[in-house]
Amino acid sequence: MIADSPSKTRWTTVNWIAGTLVLLMAAGGYQYVAKGSKSPQRQLELARKLRITNASQALARVRSSIQAAGGDFPEAQAFECLLLLDLRRRKEAASAFAAIRHPEVTDPERLCQLAEKAQSVGELELAGRIFIATGNYIRSNPRRLKLLIHTLYSQENPVFEGQILKLCQDYTQLSPDDAYPWLVSASLYHESNVLHLAIEAYRESLKRNPPPEEVIRIRFHLVRLSMMLGDLKAAREHCDTLHASTLDEMSQKLLPLLLADLLQREGKLAESLDVLDKLQDADSNLTAIRALRGKVLFELKDYPGAIDELTNAVQVDDFDQQSHYLLGQAHLQEKNETMATSHLNRSRELNELTAQIFTVENRLRNDLHNRELKRLLAALNEQRGHTEKAAAWRRGAAANSHR
Repeated sequence: MIADSPSKTRWTTVNWIAGTLVLLMAAGGYQYVAKGSKSPQRQLELARKLRITNASQALARVRSSIQAAGGDFPEAQAFECLLLLDLRRRKEAASAFAAIRHPEVTDPERLCQLAEKAQSVGELELAGRIFIATGNYIRSNPRRLKLLIHTLYSQENPVFEGQILKLCQDYTQLSPDDAYPWLVSASLYHESNVLHLAIEAYRESLKRNPPPEEVIRIRFHLVRLSMMLGDLKAAREHCDTLHASTLDEMSQKLLPLLLADLLQREGKLAESLDVLDKLQDADSNLTAIRALRGKVLFELKDYPGAIDELTNAVQVDDFDQQSHYLLGQAHLQEKNETMATSHLNRSRELNELTAQIFTVENRLRNDLHNRELKRLLAALNEQRGHTEKAAAWRRGAAANSHR
């Protein structure tokens, strides 16, 4: 056998080395591609592509990406929440978002889209939490800021009161001609019995041309609030405006009672009684009519008549503090001390509950997340007959338990 020449041997060696290098590079490249395909970010991208065609598969993929990232992958966790909402698994969606340690590092635009999705399927609490996680991002976007206000306000949770009022202030800077934030603010002030601020906000809303049906509602509120503050001139102006307006059927029924109340406060007792008599003929079971009629009769010193009307009123509404008080006073005039004491004690009890509620609400303003104070407010409002407020405070206390 003839031995290979040195040059041929060298060439063979070179080819072998080159081939080996190619194989090693190919193997390394394969491992790189395989590793890249399993990276958390890559799996998230694949999950996004799968969302339209197969949300369940996309959910499995994104959960793998979260697991691969050690359970802390905010962007993927937010997308997991979105997929769960797509699949109508709402409780799981809320839990998934709650598990995100730092949602604020997620792309705020994606968070806004997630919040809008939650809002569209009725998950208002979740939508509010997501919007809030965007920080200042939505505060320059009027549409989304308004949506956040609506989302929080619609939950009827007193916990959000201060936050909503601040958001309304921010929104008025972005959209100064929109009546909406003033209407929301007025409603919150009204519910909290901050009457002068409620009046101011209602007036501001009127300057911004709200829908006609809202104008009627606002003026009804302004008449009542002005009377409560003793501004009878303003109450008369709004009442006369309502009288000259085109009213729907419900408003037509409510206006005469409002007028009778105003006439009584103006000292026009005979005129007030005349309006109430006509109303009573039309609807003798309306408790508010009987309560007001009893008040007018008491001022006219017709104590037996006042007792008859007020007794009927408190039998239907045992939480009417003023009617209990007047009924007690009327019984005193008729020398019936037992009945007088009973109703005066009930009036005092309701008044004390109101004072307690006011005190606890003030304490809560300095400790917004105090669950025990919210539970106490729920109990006090239940005793005061404010069942809707009691339910709202219970929701607020429950929300705190998830913090």
